[in-house]
Amino acid sequence: MSAALTSDVGRNDVRMDGVYFVRAAAQAGEVKALAAGALSYCVMVRRGRLRLETDFPVNRAFELGPGDAVAMSGFAPHTFRTPGAAADQPVSGFELRAVSDADPGCEVDLFLGVAPSEFLALGSLVWGPTFVSAAEQPDLSRRLWRTVEMLEDEYADEAQIDRSLVIRRLAETMAINFSRSAFADRRTPDEPLAEPPHPRLIRAINAFLQTPHQPWSLADIAKAAGMSRTRFAEEFKLVTGETPARVFSRLRLTAIARRMASSGLSVEAAAEEAGYSSAAAFVRAFQREFGETPARWRRAREGRDAGQSPVTAHQQGQVP
Repeated sequence: MSAALTSDVGRNDVRMDGVYFVRAAAQAGEVKALAAGALSYCVMVRRGRLRLETDFPVNRAFELGPGDAVAMSGFAPHTFRTPGAAADQPVSGFELRAVSDADPGCEVDLFLGVAPSEFLALGSLVWGPTFVSAAEQPDLSRRLWRTVEMLEDEYADEAQIDRSLVIRRLAETMAINFSRSAFADRRTPDEPLAEPPHPRLIRAINAFLQTPHQPWSLADIAKAAGMSRTRFAEEFKLVTGETPARVFSRLRLTAIARRMASSGLSVEAAAEEAGYSSAAAFVRAFQREFGETPARWRRAREGRDAGQSPVTAHQQGQVP
């Protein structure tokens, strides 16, 4: 739910249509994942500790504790590990409940926001996860948790007029605060403030992800964005800090890797779909990007999306 915009007006033009909030719980020794797809997530830790591991846009890990928060894309492969989880622990979905439900007393208690928006999810994918540390960013963390308090008030009273509108506006406030964190992290004394993903960049990424196995050239991607190759490359590097070739190569590998984990696609077939001359070349490229072979990556993530997916607001008895 971070740093994604809906127009060219500016950073603050964020719209969170369809957003909803639930509580998520886990016990010690578990490995959890959120549903993959065109979803943008805000994960806030109320109680307990867990480790977020994600593979895109780079391999990163975040140690999350009480008061911490992270915004991330549902397109990014990830796991949440609670203390004591074994290396081969299977992945499952979080236990979810309505915001107004009683606390079940689980080891880990999370406040979870879900925005079913492809644009938001793609924007968050470009930026990568945005982490707000309660210890290192206390003012920003306090603002986020004050917003949570107001959200809990709205969910507690279904009779409130314009309840769904207030929930959406509060979610948008949270998204803007996450964006502040992302921009602050990227600003240096010698460089201008980085810009959020331009809508046309998101459009190009979306087009690419529809058919990642096609032999996309830089000219093809720039055309999908409605830009010249030079301008596209410059704006893409400004936003991501990486060249289009680097990021789109990783996007292609990520898309193929997901298919391997979910459909049993062989390494040989994956290499062909990804446009590599041989399975060996594909394995080398994959290991260079993800730090492990495709076979090991698949074993660690098989069934990741087979767990419980985020329920809809309607199923939770919340706002539509």
